[in-house]
Amino acid sequence: MLNEIIKGVARQLNAAFGDDYEIYQNKVEQGLTEPCFFIGVLQPEAKPLLGSRALRRNPLVIQYFPRQAGSNAELLAVAEQLLAELRFIELPGGGLLRGTSMRWEPVDGVLHFFVNYNALLNRQEEKPLMETLSVEQGLNNYKG
Repeated sequence: MLNEIIKGVARQLNAAFGDDYEIYQNKVEQGLTEPCFFIGVLQPEAKPLLGSRALRRNPLVIQYFPRQAGSNAELLAVAEQLLAELRFIELPGGGLLRGTSMRWEPVDGVLHFFVNYNALLNRQEEKPLMETLSVEQGLNNYKG
């Protein structure tokens, strides 16, 4: 599920910003091409609910490395665009997820944009079916 969310975010970033921006999901030791985005995962959790349901919380951080180092105007413009573009993402299977708890902060010339994509999962459990069922039907005290 989390990999599908990351793919959906990457697709949405590519659609919004184009091919001039690299999108990374793994740590890059050398050769970071700016401007670029890095998608990271922050402490996901699963909370069991009644029955076979569970709430999955998937907090992400999207770091933006600007074209011009030290350009706060560029960071703020990208933050505003991320607010609009990441409201909904489409998963590879076709479902939509809403982004919640969006916030951002510039730190040392890099924009850190935080967003949660929470999902309610319902696990289908196989239950044994009845083999036979007999029904008796009739009327009591019928006066015709």
